[in-house]
Amino acid sequence: MLQLSAIDTATLELLRQLMCFDEFSGLRLAGGTALSLQKGHRRSVDLDLFGEIEFERVDTVNTFSGFKNVAVLKNSKNINIYSIEGIKVDFVNYSYPWLEEYLLTEGIRLAGTKDIAAMKLAAITGRGSKKDFTDIYFLLQEYSLKEMMGFYNQKYFDGSEFLVLKSLAYFADAEKDADLDMLVQVSWDKIKSTILDHLHRYNMEL
Repeated sequence: MLQLSAIDTATLELLRQLMCFDEFSGLRLAGGTALSLQKGHRRSVDLDLFGEIEFERVDTVNTFSGFKNVAVLKNSKNINIYSIEGIKVDFVNYSYPWLEEYLLTEGIRLAGTKDIAAMKLAAITGRGSKKDFTDIYFLLQEYSLKEMMGFYNQKYFDGSEFLVLKSLAYFADAEKDADLDMLVQVSWDKIKSTILDHLHRYNMEL
């Protein structure tokens, strides 16, 4: 059952429309919005669609003709970013393996939490955002850090466990982010201390 309080009505409607396009049949919703729709812990505004897509074969002019406001924010080989009706949508041609089949709920294809956990750990090795650390906190209520690191290592053959562990203790960039619109109340200090506790236990087991 989707936690519909996590996104507004317009975003949900756009997501459902995008899921119906044949061109995007190989994509699933991932990232914070996919996690929020499953856990209902915070509100999320962007859509991140990952999977197999050949951008050169997608006629975006025709595909998006039914929308009034469409703007291209970025076009590259593997990532196309659009603003559709004022909502930021990332389309990512994704080559890494999926650990789980997608969840099909109310017509929406969602990445499973094992994949999201691995992707969140990968994300913080770049710039760890408050969103990423908050999502990791809630994922740690479902999985141990050891399990999450296992998902990461399964998914990213070219990853760096050392860098992930180092990044889990680095909050300086995230401190600059605005507070999130939380649906389950938890303090930023609690999020940090919980992650550090899990990190300490993980390191003690090595």
